[in-house]
Amino acid sequence: MDYKYITGLPLPKFMELQDRIAQILDGRPRTPETAGGRPVALSLHEQLRLVLEILRFNLRQAYAAAKYGVSQPTVSRIYRRFMPLISQALSFEAPEIHAALAKGESLIVDGTDVPVRKHKPAIRTHYSGKKKRHCVSVQVITTLGGRALHVSEPVPGRIHDRNALSSTGVEKLLAGSPYLADLGYQGTGAMIPYKKGHRPGAGELIEHDKVFNKQLSKYRASVERGNSHLKNWKILSEIYRGVFHELPVVIRIVSRLEFFRDNVLGTRY
Repeated sequence: MDYKYITGLPLPKFMELQDRIAQILDGRPRTPETAGGRPVALSLHEQLRLVLEILRFNLRQAYAAAKYGVSQPTVSRIYRRFMPLISQALSFEAPEIHAALAKGESLIVDGTDVPVRKHKPAIRTHYSGKKKRHCVSVQVITTLGGRALHVSEPVPGRIHDRNALSSTGVEKLLAGSPYLADLGYQGTGAMIPYKKGHRPGAGELIEHDKVFNKQLSKYRASVERGNSHLKNWKILSEIYRGVFHELPVVIRIVSRLEFFRDNVLGTRY
C-alpha cells in the first residue's frame, strides 16, 4: 500500500503519528463509561488510516463506510474521535517562525481560499467576487524554498488580502521583517511588483522595473508550491461539506499534518 499517496504521510511518519495517538489513549484514565462495551470494528491503525483518507480525498462518509465495511455512523464517530487526537498529537509541530524572523530570512506571504457550500451563514459574507464562489481565505507564509511556516486562521472570502493580512495578525507578526507579496498587498510592508503608472511621468514600466518584477515572480513561485502542498489535502481544495463552524479546526489540523509530513520541527527549516 502506498501510504504517502493514500494518507498523505509516508509509512514511517504514519506509524509515528499512530504511536503518538496510542500513547495519548494509554495515558487516559478508564472510566465506567469507557470501560467494556462492544469490541471496536476497526483497529487503531485502520481508524487512523480512514480519517487521513477522508482528509486527503475529501471522501463522503458513506463511501468510506462501504470501503471499510462499517456503517456511516461508525465512520462519523471515528472521525470525530480522532480529529482532536491528531490535533493533540501534532500540537508541537508548527515551525518556529520567530526564529526565521530573527535570522532576517526573506519570507513570502500569499492568500489561498478554501471553497465552502452556499449555505445560510455564508451566503453574503463568504462570497468572493474575485473567485466567483463562496469560500474562506487563509494567509500562508513560506520560505523562499517553498516550505510553509505559518497558516493563519480563516477569514470570510469577501475580505481582501490586504485586510486579511491585518485581521489575521500576520501583518503584525511580520512587522519589521522583509517579506514578498503580490499587488494585493499594497499599503503593507511587503515588497511587491511595480505596476504601470507607479513612477511619476512614466506610463509604462522602465527596464529596471521589468527586471525587478521578473525576479520577484520567480521567488514568489515558492509560495504557490507551499499552497499546492496544502491543497493536496482535498478537503481544503474541494467544497467543504462538513459542519461549517468546524472548518477552522480542520484547517489547523491539516496544516499540522503538512508541517509533520515535511518534518518541520521546532527551529528546523
